[in-house]
Amino acid sequence: MHVNDPDVVAEVRAAFDEYEAALVANDVDALDEWFWRDERVVRFAFGDVQHGWDDISATRRALARQTPPRTIDELTITTFSRDAATVWGVFRLVENDAIVHQSQVWARVDGAWRVVAAHVSA
Repeated sequence: MHVNDPDVVAEVRAAFDEYEAALVANDVDALDEWFWRDERVVRFAFGDVQHGWDDISATRRALARQTPPRTIDELTITTFSRDAATVWGVFRLVENDAIVHQSQVWARVDGAWRVVAAHVSA
């Protein structure tokens, strides 16, 4: 297993940056595309547990806003071979300086990077 191949890290970072832009822009359609379209995808967010792509999408669509503007304080990307990665981030909300933690598991699915598991907490 090759850990942190620079090309793969760059691919995951680019995917993460696009996901983050969609999140801050409240682009729910784009966010849906970033998640693995499968009943086995899981997302834990602020005490809520969502199982499956349909549940994640429905939960997102019930929210008026996905996240307020935020900055990235820390970001760690670790890749495993060419098809799996973890992304760990610490974010600071611009409006009130609150800290948010986010962890994601990314996998290359049918040639495209997708979030296959996620966790968000304060």
